[in-house]
Amino acid sequence: MPLNGKAHSNAPAILRANKLKTWSAVATSGGHTWRSLPVPHADPERRHLNEDWRSVNSPDALRAAIRERLTLVTAATAKHPVLCVEYLVTARAEAFAEHGGETDATAYFRAALTFLEDRHGAANVVAANVQNDEAAPHLVVYVVPLVERPARTIRKSVFSGGRDEEGKLKRVTKGIHLPGEVALSADYYNGTPAKLVALQTAFAEKVATHHGLARGLELSAASHTTNKQHHHALSRALAGHIGLTPEELERKGRLWSKESLEEQAARLSELIRDHYAPVIAQAATAGHDRRRVSEMEETARRHEQRYKAAASKLAAFTGGLSEAQQDELKATATRWRQEAEDRKRREADQARQQREEAERTRKLEAQREREHLERRERALVERLKTATPLAFAGADADTRRECWGLLASRDDLAQAFERMDASPFFDDAGHLTEAGRRAVAEANAMEAVERGNPDELTKPQPAEPGTPTSPPTPPAGPRGPGR
Repeated sequence: MPLNGKAHSNAPAILRANKLKTWSAVATSGGHTWRSLPVPHADPERRHLNEDWRSVNSPDALRAAIRERLTLVTAATAKHPVLCVEYLVTARAEAFAEHGGETDATAYFRAALTFLEDRHGAANVVAANVQNDEAAPHLVVYVVPLVERPARTIRKSVFSGGRDEEGKLKRVTKGIHLPGEVALSADYYNGTPAKLVALQTAFAEKVATHHGLARGLELSAASHTTNKQHHHALSRALAGHIGLTPEELERKGRLWSKESLEEQAARLSELIRDHYAPVIAQAATAGHDRRRVSEMEETARRHEQRYKAAASKLAAFTGGLSEAQQDELKATATRWRQEAEDRKRREADQARQQREEAERTRKLEAQREREHLERRERALVERLKTATPLAFAGADADTRRECWGLLASRDDLAQAFERMDASPFFDDAGHLTEAGRRAVAEANAMEAVERGNPDELTKPQPAEPGTPTSPPTPPAGPRGPGR
Protein backbone atom coordinates (compact mmCIF):
# COMPACT_ATOMS: atom_id res chain seq x y z
CA MET A 1 0.00 0.00 0.00
CA PRO A 2 1.37 3.47 -0.76
CA LEU A 3 2.67 5.52 2.10
CA ASN A 4 0.37 7.74 4.15
CA GLY A 5 -2.68 6.27 2.45
CA LYS A 6 -2.21 8.54 -0.56
CA ALA A 7 -2.94 7.48 -4.07
CA HIS A 8 0.04 6.09 -5.93
CA SER A 9 1.87 8.90 -7.71
CA ASN A 10 3.32 6.59 -10.37
CA ALA A 11 6.46 8.71 -10.30
CA PRO A 12 9.31 6.49 -11.52
CA ALA A 13 12.05 5.45 -9.15
CA ILE A 14 15.51 6.29 -10.45
CA LEU A 15 18.42 3.91 -10.01
CA ARG A 16 21.50 4.47 -12.15
CA ALA A 17 24.81 2.60 -12.11
CA ASN A 18 28.00 4.27 -13.31
CA LYS A 19 31.21 2.29 -13.73
CA LEU A 20 34.36 4.01 -12.46
CA LYS A 21 37.28 2.42 -14.28
CA THR A 22 40.13 4.77 -13.37
CA TRP A 23 41.35 6.50 -10.25
CA SER A 24 40.79 9.79 -12.05
CA ALA A 25 37.11 8.89 -12.48
CA VAL A 26 36.92 7.97 -8.79
CA ALA A 27 38.45 11.33 -7.81
CA THR A 28 36.08 13.27 -10.08
CA SER A 29 33.02 11.45 -8.77
CA GLY A 30 34.15 11.89 -5.17
CA GLY A 31 34.82 15.58 -5.76
CA HIS A 32 31.25 16.03 -7.00
CA THR A 33 29.75 14.02 -4.14
CA TRP A 34 31.61 15.79 -1.35
CA ARG A 35 31.59 19.18 -3.13
CA SER A 36 35.35 19.60 -3.35
CA LEU A 37 34.70 20.32 -7.04
CA PRO A 38 32.30 23.05 -8.24
CA VAL A 39 28.65 21.94 -8.40
CA PRO A 40 26.71 24.87 -9.95
CA HIS A 41 23.24 23.40 -9.41
CA ALA A 42 23.84 22.73 -5.68
CA ASP A 43 22.76 25.30 -3.10
CA PRO A 44 25.68 26.17 -0.77
CA GLU A 45 23.21 27.32 1.88
CA ARG A 46 21.81 23.77 2.12
CA ARG A 47 25.10 21.88 1.99
CA HIS A 48 25.04 21.28 5.74
CA LEU A 49 21.98 19.07 5.17
CA ASN A 50 24.07 16.49 3.31
CA GLU A 51 25.12 13.49 5.38
CA ASP A 52 27.30 10.38 5.16
CA TRP A 53 26.03 6.95 6.15
CA ARG A 54 29.50 5.44 6.13
CA SER A 55 32.79 6.60 7.65
CA VAL A 56 34.02 7.72 4.21
CA ASN A 57 33.49 11.47 3.93
CA SER A 58 35.96 12.75 1.32
CA PRO A 59 37.45 11.80 -2.08
CA ASP A 60 40.71 10.72 -0.41
CA ALA A 61 38.86 8.52 2.08
CA LEU A 62 36.88 6.99 -0.80
CA ARG A 63 40.09 6.11 -2.65
CA ALA A 64 41.59 4.53 0.48
CA ALA A 65 38.44 2.48 1.17
CA ILE A 66 38.38 1.15 -2.40
CA ARG A 67 42.06 0.21 -2.24
CA GLU A 68 41.49 -1.65 1.03
CA ARG A 69 38.75 -3.80 -0.51
CA LEU A 70 40.86 -4.48 -3.62
CA THR A 71 43.51 -6.17 -1.46
CA LEU A 72 41.06 -9.06 -0.99
CA VAL A 73 41.05 -9.95 -4.71
CA THR A 74 42.70 -13.34 -5.37
CA ALA A 75 41.48 -14.10 -8.91
CA ALA A 76 42.99 -12.74 -12.09
CA THR A 77 41.32 -9.52 -13.22
CA ALA A 78 40.84 -7.76 -16.53
CA LYS A 79 43.54 -5.41 -17.81
CA HIS A 80 41.44 -2.35 -16.97
CA PRO A 81 38.83 -3.53 -14.46
CA VAL A 82 36.00 -1.48 -13.01
CA LEU A 83 37.34 -0.26 -9.67
CA CYS A 84 34.02 0.88 -8.26
CA VAL A 85 30.35 1.16 -9.21
CA GLU A 86 28.62 4.42 -8.34
CA TYR A 87 24.87 4.03 -7.79
CA LEU A 88 22.53 7.03 -7.86
CA VAL A 89 19.14 6.61 -6.17
CA THR A 90 16.50 9.33 -6.47
CA ALA A 91 13.18 10.25 -8.11
CA ARG A 92 11.50 13.34 -9.49
CA ALA A 93 11.44 16.21 -7.01
CA GLU A 94 7.64 16.30 -6.83
CA ALA A 95 7.56 12.68 -5.64
CA PHE A 96 9.18 13.52 -2.29
CA ALA A 97 7.24 14.63 0.77
CA GLU A 98 9.17 17.88 1.09
CA HIS A 99 7.82 18.88 -2.35
CA GLY A 100 4.28 17.71 -1.69
CA GLY A 101 4.68 14.06 -2.73
CA GLU A 102 4.24 10.87 -0.74
CA THR A 103 7.79 9.49 -0.62
CA ASP A 104 9.81 9.92 2.56
CA ALA A 105 13.35 10.43 1.26
CA THR A 106 15.17 9.02 4.30
CA ALA A 107 13.08 5.83 4.44
CA TYR A 108 13.39 5.36 0.67
CA PHE A 109 17.15 5.78 0.76
CA ARG A 110 17.53 3.44 3.77
CA ALA A 111 15.64 0.73 1.91
CA ALA A 112 17.70 1.35 -1.24
CA LEU A 113 20.95 1.05 0.72
CA THR A 114 19.79 -2.24 2.25
CA PHE A 115 18.91 -3.47 -1.24
CA LEU A 116 22.42 -2.69 -2.52
CA GLU A 117 24.01 -4.26 0.58
CA ASP A 118 22.05 -7.47 -0.02
CA ARG A 119 23.08 -7.42 -3.66
CA HIS A 120 26.80 -6.76 -3.20
CA GLY A 121 27.53 -7.55 0.44
CA ALA A 122 27.52 -4.85 3.13
CA ALA A 123 31.33 -4.85 3.41
CA ASN A 124 31.66 -3.95 -0.28
CA VAL A 125 29.50 -0.83 0.14
CA VAL A 126 32.33 1.55 1.02
CA ALA A 127 30.48 4.89 0.97
CA ALA A 128 26.93 6.24 1.09
CA ASN A 129 26.14 9.95 0.86
CA VAL A 130 22.72 11.62 1.00
CA GLN A 131 22.56 14.97 -0.81
CA ASN A 132 19.82 17.45 0.07
CA ASP A 133 21.34 20.58 -1.46
CA GLU A 134 19.91 20.03 -4.95
CA ALA A 135 16.39 20.26 -6.40
CA ALA A 136 15.58 16.61 -5.55
CA PRO A 137 17.21 14.66 -2.72
CA HIS A 138 19.29 11.72 -3.83
CA LEU A 139 21.54 8.99 -2.49
CA VAL A 140 24.99 8.18 -3.90
CA VAL A 141 26.41 4.75 -3.04
CA TYR A 142 29.90 3.50 -3.93
CA VAL A 143 30.35 -0.26 -4.25
CA VAL A 144 33.48 -2.30 -4.94
CA PRO A 145 32.12 -5.16 -7.12
CA LEU A 146 33.77 -8.16 -5.45
CA VAL A 147 32.46 -11.63 -6.28
CA GLU A 148 32.96 -14.55 -3.90
CA ARG A 149 33.33 -17.82 -5.80
CA PRO A 150 33.22 -21.02 -3.74
CA ALA A 151 35.48 -23.97 -4.40
CA ARG A 152 34.09 -26.05 -7.26
CA THR A 153 34.89 -28.84 -9.71
CA ILE A 154 34.53 -28.28 -13.44
CA ARG A 155 34.59 -30.78 -16.29
CA LYS A 156 37.07 -30.03 -19.04
CA SER A 157 37.97 -31.86 -22.22
CA VAL A 158 41.75 -32.35 -22.58
CA PHE A 159 44.07 -34.22 -24.92
CA SER A 160 45.05 -37.64 -23.59
CA GLY A 161 47.83 -38.48 -26.06
CA GLY A 162 47.76 -40.65 -29.13
CA ARG A 163 45.14 -40.78 -31.87
CA ASP A 164 41.90 -42.65 -32.31
CA GLU A 165 40.90 -44.98 -35.17
CA GLU A 166 40.03 -41.98 -37.35
CA GLY A 167 43.42 -40.40 -36.79
CA LYS A 168 42.12 -37.62 -34.56
CA LEU A 169 43.84 -36.65 -31.34
CA LYS A 170 42.32 -38.48 -28.40
CA ARG A 171 40.50 -36.42 -25.79
CA VAL A 172 39.19 -37.26 -22.33
CA THR A 173 37.01 -35.35 -19.88
CA LYS A 174 38.69 -34.60 -16.57
CA GLY A 175 37.33 -33.10 -13.40
CA ILE A 176 39.40 -30.07 -12.37
CA HIS A 177 39.08 -28.71 -8.84
CA LEU A 178 39.10 -24.92 -8.56
CA PRO A 179 39.68 -23.41 -5.13
CA GLY A 180 37.51 -20.64 -3.72
CA GLU A 181 38.48 -17.15 -4.84
CA VAL A 182 37.49 -13.49 -4.71
CA ALA A 183 37.16 -11.75 -8.08
CA LEU A 184 36.67 -8.13 -9.11
CA SER A 185 33.87 -8.11 -11.67
CA ALA A 186 31.29 -5.41 -12.29
CA ASP A 187 30.04 -7.46 -15.26
CA TYR A 188 28.94 -10.19 -12.86
CA TYR A 189 26.31 -7.77 -11.54
CA ASN A 190 25.56 -5.36 -14.40
CA GLY A 191 27.38 -6.70 -17.42
CA THR A 192 24.49 -7.32 -19.81
CA PRO A 193 21.23 -5.58 -20.75
CA ALA A 194 19.31 -8.48 -19.23
CA LYS A 195 21.07 -8.01 -15.88
CA LEU A 196 20.33 -4.29 -15.91
CA VAL A 197 16.66 -4.99 -16.64
CA ALA A 198 16.58 -7.50 -13.78
CA LEU A 199 18.22 -4.92 -11.49
CA GLN A 200 15.55 -2.32 -12.24
CA THR A 201 12.76 -4.86 -11.78
CA ALA A 202 14.12 -6.13 -8.46
CA PHE A 203 14.64 -2.58 -7.20
CA ALA A 204 11.06 -1.68 -8.09
CA GLU A 205 9.63 -4.78 -6.41
CA LYS A 206 11.71 -4.63 -3.21
CA VAL A 207 12.09 -0.88 -2.73
CA ALA A 208 10.25 1.54 -5.04
CA THR A 209 6.69 0.18 -4.77
CA HIS A 210 6.90 0.29 -0.96
CA HIS A 211 7.63 4.01 -1.06
CA GLY A 212 5.03 5.30 -3.48
CA LEU A 213 7.17 4.96 -6.61
CA ALA A 214 6.89 2.88 -9.77
CA ARG A 215 9.33 1.04 -11.99
CA GLY A 216 10.83 3.04 -14.83
CA LEU A 217 9.75 2.10 -18.33
CA GLU A 218 11.37 -1.16 -19.36
CA LEU A 219 13.46 -1.24 -22.56
CA SER A 220 13.53 2.55 -22.55
CA ALA A 221 15.65 4.13 -25.27
CA ALA A 222 15.87 7.40 -23.35
CA SER A 223 19.31 8.78 -22.60
CA HIS A 224 20.04 10.86 -19.52
CA THR A 225 20.56 14.60 -19.93
CA THR A 226 23.22 15.57 -17.45
CA ASN A 227 23.17 18.75 -15.41
CA LYS A 228 26.27 19.87 -17.27
CA GLN A 229 24.51 19.51 -20.63
CA HIS A 230 21.44 21.42 -19.38
CA HIS A 231 23.41 24.32 -17.93
CA HIS A 232 25.58 24.50 -21.04
CA ALA A 233 22.53 24.73 -23.29
CA LEU A 234 20.97 27.41 -21.11
CA SER A 235 24.09 29.55 -20.85
CA ARG A 236 24.71 29.25 -24.58
CA ALA A 237 21.12 30.34 -25.31
CA LEU A 238 21.30 33.31 -22.97
CA ALA A 239 24.65 34.39 -24.37
CA GLY A 240 23.40 34.07 -27.92
CA HIS A 241 20.11 35.91 -27.47
CA ILE A 242 20.75 38.69 -24.94
CA GLY A 243 23.62 41.11 -24.71
CA LEU A 244 23.33 44.79 -25.48
CA THR A 245 26.38 46.73 -26.60
CA PRO A 246 27.39 50.35 -25.83
CA GLU A 247 26.92 51.20 -29.50
CA GLU A 248 23.22 50.29 -29.24
CA LEU A 249 22.80 52.92 -26.52
CA GLU A 250 24.66 55.74 -28.21
CA ARG A 251 21.72 58.15 -27.78
CA LYS A 252 21.71 59.16 -24.13
CA GLY A 253 18.50 59.86 -22.25
CA ARG A 254 18.21 62.35 -19.44
CA LEU A 255 17.91 59.58 -16.81
CA TRP A 256 20.99 57.85 -18.18
CA SER A 257 23.22 60.89 -18.15
CA LYS A 258 25.06 59.76 -15.02
CA GLU A 259 25.81 56.28 -16.38
CA SER A 260 28.46 55.29 -18.83
CA LEU A 261 27.47 53.34 -21.94
CA GLU A 262 29.03 50.19 -20.43
CA GLU A 263 27.02 50.57 -17.17
CA GLN A 264 23.78 51.18 -19.08
CA ALA A 265 24.39 48.13 -21.28
CA ALA A 266 25.12 45.90 -18.32
CA ARG A 267 22.07 47.09 -16.36
CA LEU A 268 19.61 46.67 -19.22
CA SER A 269 21.05 43.34 -20.31
CA GLU A 270 20.55 42.01 -16.78
CA LEU A 271 16.94 43.24 -16.70
CA ILE A 272 16.12 41.67 -20.04
CA ARG A 273 17.91 38.43 -19.15
CA ASP A 274 15.88 38.05 -15.94
CA HIS A 275 12.64 38.76 -17.79
CA TYR A 276 13.17 36.37 -20.70
CA ALA A 277 15.23 33.67 -18.98
CA PRO A 278 12.32 31.17 -18.60
CA VAL A 279 11.33 31.53 -22.27
CA ILE A 280 14.90 31.22 -23.47
CA ALA A 281 15.52 28.23 -21.19
CA GLN A 282 12.49 26.47 -22.62
CA ALA A 283 13.69 27.18 -26.16
CA ALA A 284 17.22 26.05 -25.31
CA THR A 285 15.97 22.71 -23.98
CA ALA A 286 13.50 22.16 -26.81
CA GLY A 287 16.12 20.02 -28.53
CA HIS A 288 16.22 17.76 -25.51
CA ASP A 289 12.43 17.50 -25.58
CA ARG A 290 12.42 16.54 -29.26
CA ARG A 291 15.05 13.93 -28.57
CA ARG A 292 12.91 12.63 -25.71
CA VAL A 293 9.92 12.16 -28.02
CA SER A 294 12.06 10.26 -30.50
CA GLU A 295 13.43 8.07 -27.71
CA MET A 296 9.94 7.25 -26.44
CA GLU A 297 8.90 6.23 -29.93
CA GLU A 298 11.92 3.94 -30.12
CA THR A 299 11.04 2.52 -26.70
CA ALA A 300 7.51 1.69 -27.88
CA ARG A 301 8.93 -0.03 -30.98
CA ARG A 302 11.25 -2.15 -28.82
CA HIS A 303 8.38 -3.22 -26.58
CA GLU A 304 6.30 -4.22 -29.58
CA GLN A 305 9.15 -6.32 -30.99
CA ARG A 306 9.79 -7.89 -27.62
CA TYR A 307 6.19 -8.86 -27.02
CA LYS A 308 5.87 -10.35 -30.50
CA ALA A 309 9.02 -12.43 -30.01
CA ALA A 310 7.92 -13.54 -26.55
CA ALA A 311 4.47 -14.50 -27.76
CA SER A 312 5.99 -16.53 -30.59
CA LYS A 313 8.26 -18.44 -28.21
CA LEU A 314 5.55 -19.03 -25.62
CA ALA A 315 3.19 -20.40 -28.24
CA ALA A 316 5.45 -23.44 -28.65
CA PHE A 317 5.12 -24.23 -24.93
CA THR A 318 1.60 -23.13 -24.13
CA GLY A 319 -0.20 -24.17 -27.31
CA GLY A 320 -3.09 -26.47 -26.43
CA LEU A 321 -2.74 -25.88 -22.67
CA SER A 322 -5.63 -24.69 -20.60
CA GLU A 323 -5.38 -21.52 -18.55
CA ALA A 324 -4.99 -23.56 -15.37
CA GLN A 325 -2.19 -25.59 -16.94
CA GLN A 326 -0.44 -22.40 -18.02
CA ASP A 327 -0.71 -21.03 -14.49
CA GLU A 328 0.81 -24.24 -13.15
CA LEU A 329 3.66 -23.93 -15.64
CA LYS A 330 4.33 -20.35 -14.52
CA ALA A 331 4.30 -21.39 -10.88
CA THR A 332 6.80 -24.17 -11.60
CA ALA A 333 9.13 -21.76 -13.41
CA THR A 334 8.90 -19.29 -10.53
CA ARG A 335 9.71 -22.04 -8.02
CA TRP A 336 12.74 -23.14 -10.04
CA ARG A 337 14.03 -19.59 -10.23
CA GLN A 338 13.61 -19.18 -6.49
CA GLU A 339 15.42 -22.49 -5.88
CA ALA A 340 18.30 -21.34 -8.09
CA GLU A 341 18.56 -18.06 -6.18
CA ASP A 342 18.46 -19.92 -2.87
CA ARG A 343 21.19 -22.28 -4.05
CA LYS A 344 23.42 -19.37 -5.06
CA ARG A 345 22.81 -17.72 -1.72
CA ARG A 346 23.70 -20.92 0.15
CA GLU A 347 26.88 -21.35 -1.89
CA ALA A 348 27.88 -17.77 -1.17
CA ASP A 349 27.17 -18.26 2.56
CA GLN A 350 29.19 -21.48 2.57
CA ALA A 351 32.13 -19.79 0.84
CA ARG A 352 32.00 -16.93 3.33
CA GLN A 353 31.90 -19.35 6.27
CA GLN A 354 34.89 -21.23 4.84
CA ARG A 355 36.87 -18.02 4.53
CA GLU A 356 35.89 -16.94 8.04
CA GLU A 357 36.90 -20.34 9.43
CA ALA A 358 40.22 -20.18 7.57
CA GLU A 359 40.80 -16.69 8.94
CA ARG A 360 39.98 -17.83 12.48
CA THR A 361 42.37 -20.77 12.11
CA ARG A 362 45.11 -18.48 10.79
CA LYS A 363 44.66 -16.04 13.67
CA LEU A 364 44.66 -18.90 16.21
CA GLU A 365 47.86 -20.35 14.77
CA ALA A 366 49.47 -16.90 14.76
CA GLN A 367 48.45 -16.40 18.38
CA ARG A 368 49.89 -19.79 19.35
CA GLU A 369 53.11 -18.96 17.55
CA ARG A 370 53.35 -15.60 19.36
CA GLU A 371 52.74 -17.30 22.71
CA HIS A 372 55.39 -19.92 21.92
CA LEU A 373 57.92 -17.24 21.04
CA GLU A 374 57.05 -15.26 24.16
CA ARG A 375 57.53 -18.35 26.37
CA ARG A 376 60.84 -19.11 24.67
CA GLU A 377 62.01 -15.53 25.11
CA ARG A 378 61.08 -15.55 28.79
CA ALA A 379 63.03 -18.79 29.27
CA LEU A 380 66.05 -17.35 27.47
CA VAL A 381 65.92 -14.18 29.58
CA GLU A 382 65.86 -16.13 32.84
CA ARG A 383 68.84 -18.27 31.78
CA LEU A 384 70.79 -15.26 30.50
CA LYS A 385 70.49 -13.54 33.88
CA THR A 386 72.74 -16.22 35.46
CA ALA A 387 74.70 -17.53 32.44
CA THR A 388 78.51 -17.29 32.55
CA PRO A 389 80.46 -15.99 29.54
CA LEU A 390 81.87 -19.49 28.96
CA ALA A 391 78.43 -21.11 29.01
CA PHE A 392 77.12 -18.40 26.65
CA ALA A 393 80.08 -18.99 24.31
CA GLY A 394 79.16 -22.68 24.18
CA ALA A 395 75.76 -21.98 22.62
CA ASP A 396 75.30 -22.43 18.86
CA ALA A 397 75.83 -19.36 16.67
CA ASP A 398 72.12 -18.77 15.87
CA THR A 399 71.04 -18.93 19.52
CA ARG A 400 73.95 -16.73 20.59
CA ARG A 401 73.05 -14.15 17.92
CA GLU A 402 69.42 -14.09 19.11
CA CYS A 403 70.43 -13.80 22.77
CA TRP A 404 72.93 -11.04 22.05
CA GLY A 405 70.06 -8.98 20.66
CA LEU A 406 68.09 -9.59 23.86
CA LEU A 407 71.08 -8.64 26.00
CA ALA A 408 71.52 -5.36 24.13
CA SER A 409 67.82 -4.38 24.10
CA ARG A 410 66.34 -5.35 27.47
CA ASP A 411 66.85 -3.29 30.61
CA ASP A 412 66.44 -6.33 32.87
CA LEU A 413 69.49 -7.94 31.19
CA ALA A 414 71.80 -4.93 31.62
CA GLN A 415 74.03 -6.68 34.18
CA ALA A 416 74.25 -9.85 32.08
CA PHE A 417 75.16 -7.75 29.03
CA GLU A 418 77.93 -5.99 30.96
CA ARG A 419 79.23 -9.40 32.06
CA MET A 420 79.34 -10.75 28.49
CA ASP A 421 80.67 -7.52 27.01
CA ALA A 422 83.55 -7.43 29.50
CA SER A 423 84.53 -11.01 28.60
CA PRO A 424 87.34 -11.55 26.06
CA PHE A 425 85.23 -14.29 24.44
CA PHE A 426 83.06 -11.95 22.29
CA ASP A 427 83.50 -9.05 19.90
CA ASP A 428 81.15 -6.04 19.71
CA ALA A 429 78.64 -7.99 17.55
CA GLY A 430 78.55 -11.00 19.87
CA HIS A 431 80.68 -13.25 17.65
CA LEU A 432 83.25 -15.54 19.24
CA THR A 433 86.80 -14.24 19.34
CA GLU A 434 89.81 -16.54 19.01
CA ALA A 435 90.01 -16.65 22.81
CA GLY A 436 86.35 -17.65 22.94
CA ARG A 437 86.81 -20.49 20.46
CA ARG A 438 89.84 -21.81 22.40
CA ALA A 439 87.90 -21.66 25.68
CA VAL A 440 84.97 -23.59 24.16
CA ALA A 441 87.34 -26.20 22.67
CA GLU A 442 89.12 -26.67 26.02
CA ALA A 443 85.82 -26.99 27.86
CA ASN A 444 84.59 -29.60 25.37
CA ALA A 445 87.84 -31.54 25.72
CA MET A 446 87.62 -31.61 29.50
CA GLU A 447 84.01 -32.76 29.36
CA ALA A 448 84.95 -35.53 26.90
CA VAL A 449 87.65 -36.77 29.25
CA GLU A 450 85.24 -36.75 32.17
CA ARG A 451 82.80 -38.85 30.16
CA GLY A 452 85.54 -41.25 29.21
CA ASN A 453 85.37 -40.50 25.47
CA PRO A 454 88.82 -39.15 24.49
CA ASP A 455 88.05 -39.55 20.75
CA GLU A 456 86.18 -36.24 20.91
CA LEU A 457 89.52 -34.51 21.58
CA THR A 458 90.40 -34.85 17.90
CA LYS A 459 87.20 -33.20 16.64
CA PRO A 460 87.93 -29.82 14.97
CA GLN A 461 86.21 -26.69 16.30
CA PRO A 462 84.20 -24.61 13.81
CA ALA A 463 85.31 -21.06 13.09
CA GLU A 464 83.14 -17.96 13.32
CA PRO A 465 80.87 -17.01 11.69
CA GLY A 466 78.87 -20.15 10.98
CA THR A 467 76.73 -22.72 12.69
CA PRO A 468 78.36 -25.88 14.06
CA THR A 469 77.28 -29.08 12.34
CA SER A 470 77.11 -30.63 15.82
CA PRO A 471 76.20 -28.21 18.65
CA PRO A 472 79.04 -27.97 21.19
CA THR A 473 78.45 -29.02 24.79
CA PRO A 474 79.16 -26.28 27.36
CA PRO A 475 81.13 -27.02 30.47
CA ALA A 476 79.65 -27.75 33.87
CA GLY A 477 77.70 -24.94 35.48
CA PRO A 478 74.98 -22.90 33.80
CA ARG A 479 74.52 -24.32 30.33
CA GLY A 480 74.32 -22.31 27.14
CA PRO A 481 71.02 -20.48 26.50
CA GLY A 482 68.49 -22.38 24.50
CA ARG A 483 70.19 -25.73 24.98
